[in-house]
Amino acid sequence: MDYENLKKDIPKNVIKHLEGLIVETGLPQNDESMKTLIDAWLTKRALFNKMTEHDNFKRVETMKKDNKNGCIAITYSGSIIAIGPLVDKKREIDYTSIAMRADVPQSMSALDGILADDITCDKNIVFKEGSIQKTSPIMDLAISLEKESEKKQLESIKKANQKLKSGFAKVNKEALKKDTKKDILKNRNDLFKKWVIISWFLSGGLERHIFIARAKLLWLELFTGVYESISKKKNTKAEKDKTFLEFTNEKFAKFVDEYKWYESEKKDFDVGLMKALEELPEYHEYSSFVEKFKTGTL
Repeated sequence: MDYENLKKDIPKNVIKHLEGLIVETGLPQNDESMKTLIDAWLTKRALFNKMTEHDNFKRVETMKKDNKNGCIAITYSGSIIAIGPLVDKKREIDYTSIAMRADVPQSMSALDGILADDITCDKNIVFKEGSIQKTSPIMDLAISLEKESEKKQLESIKKANQKLKSGFAKVNKEALKKDTKKDILKNRNDLFKKWVIISWFLSGGLERHIFIARAKLLWLELFTGVYESISKKKNTKAEKDKTFLEFTNEKFAKFVDEYKWYESEKKDFDVGLMKALEELPEYHEYSSFVEKFKTGTL
């Protein structure tokens, strides 16, 4: 990843925040540490984007304070704010700070939150009443779908909140972890850059970088088992890489294209390539497809 150009796309206040975070984490104060924190920041946004697309949410820039729906947001620092729907003029709130070196997230909860103003990206969320007064500036915001009941909204928000807490804590742990073993898929960025599906998406600016982080998470989820299986059978790096790329760029590319077409026909709308890709790990036919490849029967 071109970090110098990436820094131009990331807001300056976020860069400043990440620079200050290096001291908190105990990482060496150098460019490599900055790259580590940028990768973690992008991955968290990728997780948030994935959650909002697959669960009952819609990403927005602003939510009116009198909107009856609930929402979930993340801050520049990676804190998570889950705000329930408006019930009897109050909202249930869960505000979780996930520090890079904390083993257990620090949470504050309240049942009596009242928004003092509209919620807007790049600004603090301020509460007029309740035990939680203010958050740090938020980076991304997603609102519950209007068709959901108050009960369903709260269930969805709590589920999404837990997913993000778990995901963010894992990202932090991975960011500080030293992978000494070179021959694992996580360390093969050279292969990731050759994944043909990356070229199927055309985008620019910061959203492109967030997409790449999201695609990397998916790439690891889909292909780690495949890579490990190939590594046991192929003796040389050249043989291994050739077989892996044949699977990801030919066999898999054809499989996902057919799956996307099938799902779009069944649902009577275009499901979108990214959503189709992220559904595959739970698709039983994909598991069978991978097993056939591993056993040489594909």
